[in-house]
This record gives sequence, C-alpha cells and structure tokens, in this order.
Amino acid sequence: MPVLSSVAVVIFQSTSELTQRDIHWAMLFLAVIALALVAQAIGVLVGAAFGAKLLHKVSVIADIVETKTGPIMDRTANILKELEPKVKSVGESAEHISSTVRVKVDELGATMTELNATMRDINGRTRVQVQRADNIVTDAMQATEEISQTVQHGIKAPLKQVAGVIAGVRAAVETLAARSPFGRR
Repeated sequence: MPVLSSVAVVIFQSTSELTQRDIHWAMLFLAVIALALVAQAIGVLVGAAFGAKLLHKVSVIADIVETKTGPIMDRTANILKELEPKVKSVGESAEHISSTVRVKVDELGATMTELNATMRDINGRTRVQVQRADNIVTDAMQATEEISQTVQHGIKAPLKQVAGVIAGVRAAVETLAARSPFGRR
C-alpha cells in the first residue's frame, strides 16, 4: 500500500509541492518498476527462446514423422485405389447372391406351401380310403358271421332232427329187437 500511495502522491501533486524525499521515493519506485519490466522482458525473451527451441523440435519431429509415414500413406492410398473395384465387385456379388437367395427362399416357401397342401389332400384321401377299407372289412366280418350263424342254424337244426330221428329209429330197432322172438337168445 505505501507504494501505491507514493505513486499517487507523485502523480496527483504538483511539482512545487513535491519534496526531495518524495522525488527520491518516486525515483526508487520507478527504478523498481523499470527493473520489474526488464525482468519481465527477460522472462518473455527466455520464454520465446524456449518456445522457438520447442517449435524447432516439433518441426523436426513432424518432418521425421512425415518422411516415415509419407510412403506408408502413399502405399495405403494405392492399396485402397486398387481394392476399391474389388470391394465394389464383392459388394455387388453379395447383393446379387442375397437377391438370388431371397428369390430361392420365396420359391421354396411357395413349393413348401404346395407340398403342405398336397400332403393335406393325400392325408384326407388316405383317411377316406382307410375308412372305406374299414367299412368293407367290417361288412365282410358281419357277413361272415351271419353266414356262419346261418350255416350253423341251417345244418345244426336238421342235424338235430336227423340225430333225433336216428335216435328214435335206434330206440325202435332196439325195442323191436328186444321183443322179437329171435332176439332173445
């Protein structure tokens, strides 16, 4: 604070009111300010020198990087130029393959739909035929059973009658033989 007040006194007072002591202090402060400005200028010059040195190092490094990566970048650019038509061809081929596969899958889907319809039709027809065959076999079994019953009744009843007649004839013959004078010996 005393520095500011002294500078203010020097600036705002007229020269007649200034004393030798004030002038001495003003000169002292001006000397300090001048030294600070010189120190600041030296600092700026030193910073500029370091900056220039750093800029030179960065420039050298950039040149080295450019000389080493330049051929790599050129080769990479050439490779990309060479590969561009091939990549385009591969892309077009992939697109063609994709569209072909899509068409074939659609065709396969249509074929599978037709196949499913055909299989349903065949399955339905087979069921009808199996039902018909089952009905035929059932009818044949019933007819066979009816024929068997008819044969049994047609043969069994007359056989029973014949057996009854034979039994009656036998009984009659035995009775006659038993009563006959010749049969008693």
